[in-house]
Parts: sequence; structure tokens; C-alpha cells
Amino acid sequence: MAEASKVIHVRNVGHEITENDLLQLVQPFGSVAKLVMLRTKNQALMQMQDVASAINLMDYYTNVQPSVRGRNVYMQFSSHQELTTDQTQARKSDADGQPNRILLVSIHHVIYPITVDVLHQVFSPYGFVEKIVTFQKSAGFQALVQYETRQSASSAMGALHGRNIYDGCCQLDIQYSNLTELQVNYNNDRSRDFTNPNLPSEQRGRSSQPGYGDASAIFGYPAGPAAYSPMGSAAAMAAFGGGLPPGISGTNDRCTVIVSN
Repeated sequence: MAEASKVIHVRNVGHEITENDLLQLVQPFGSVAKLVMLRTKNQALMQMQDVASAINLMDYYTNVQPSVRGRNVYMQFSSHQELTTDQTQARKSDADGQPNRILLVSIHHVIYPITVDVLHQVFSPYGFVEKIVTFQKSAGFQALVQYETRQSASSAMGALHGRNIYDGCCQLDIQYSNLTELQVNYNNDRSRDFTNPNLPSEQRGRSSQPGYGDASAIFGYPAGPAAYSPMGSAAAMAAFGGGLPPGISGTNDRCTVIVSN
């Protein structure tokens, strides 16, 4: 076993495992002074309040397999005796690319709807947010957040990476984007240009960022309190006086029921 340290290196940390999960796992052994989630490597670094707490934790989990959400995780003493800002930022930079004013944000374990307004509230404390675009990819719900300066983006990544928007869910996995400028054509719940409030909105359309797919499919329903469910299209039309609800056009086999409040 490596030399005892306050810093514990945790491996096999899947995307479903949250910061709160790890804190609860080690809580009986003492408080955690610092926690860094290295999502791209499925790892985490935890600094306990003192070496004695870390030793007690490691002694226990040497004989008991630690498991989080049904997934085995593996712990060992880190080669670092202390986590510093420079070390954590360097590790993030290695994993997440070169600093850029545009951040690629993946949100895991989404339970509550995430809109542009929600993201703006989360990211704006760290600098002026110029543009936000949201979209759905194979990796799940993602967003691009463009700051006015690279320094603001770096501050946001350092403060928000690995944290939850809501307690126990909607975890932020942040890396630098390789884009240099976001193109936003509409101001709505899926995209917003905060430097140009005069852009039109749209009822239902594609993400304004080329190559990122149909943003209307993010939650499987158009903007507003609606959800899709099995129901004949004729019945849907009858429910709305012979016409489909606002934002829905054309005829196909997909049927709709509106759920309000």
C-alpha cells in the first residue's frame, strides 16, 4: 500500500455516481475537505480532514468492497499529500482540453427539465454569459455555454465541474469546447443569444448549432407542459377543436396528450 495521505484516489467512478454519493460513502470516517471529480477518467480525488481519517477509511475498505449505486469503486492513497488548486486545475486541463471561453456541458442523471434560463442562472455568477445552446446527443443532454472571456469560463469550470444543479441529480460534467464561436438563430428555451435580445423565437425547430441534432427531442416533447403518450391522432385533434395544439403540425403516427400543471 502507498504511503498514507489525506488524499484518497477513487477509481471506476461512473457517470451515474454523484459527488453526494461519494461524500455519503466516506462520511462515517470524517469530513471531506476537497473533492474533485475527474469525469473523463472515471476517477475522483478526495482530501479528508486529516491523515487519521483517511487511514481509518482505507483500513475499513481494505476488508469491505466499497460500492455506490451497485457499482464497485476502488480506493487507494494518492501520491499527493494535499490537493492544491494548481494540481486540480492541471488534472482537469489534461482531461478536458485547452482552455477556451466556450464550455461543453454534459448533464447526467437529469430528473428536472433543464432550460436556458436554468443554465444561465447556474453559470452567470462567474462572468458574462454571451450565448447558450442546448441539444441532445448520444451522451445525453448537453449544452454549449459561451462566456465573454476565457477567464470566466475557467472560473466556472473550476467551481461547477462535478456539482449538481439540484440536490442529488442533474450533475454537471464540464470540458472545454473546441469551437471558437456559437451561432444562435433563435432566443427560446433551447438557445439564447444574450448579446442580441431581438432574435425571433420559434415554436418547434432544430437546434441553432449545426451538427447537434433536433433540440426539440431533448425531453421528448415541445416547449411547455406537455408529454407524449399513446393516443389516436383523431382524438388529439378532437381535443383541440379539430386542430393540433400550438407548435404541432402535419400528420403522422405519433400521437399526443397534453398534461398541464
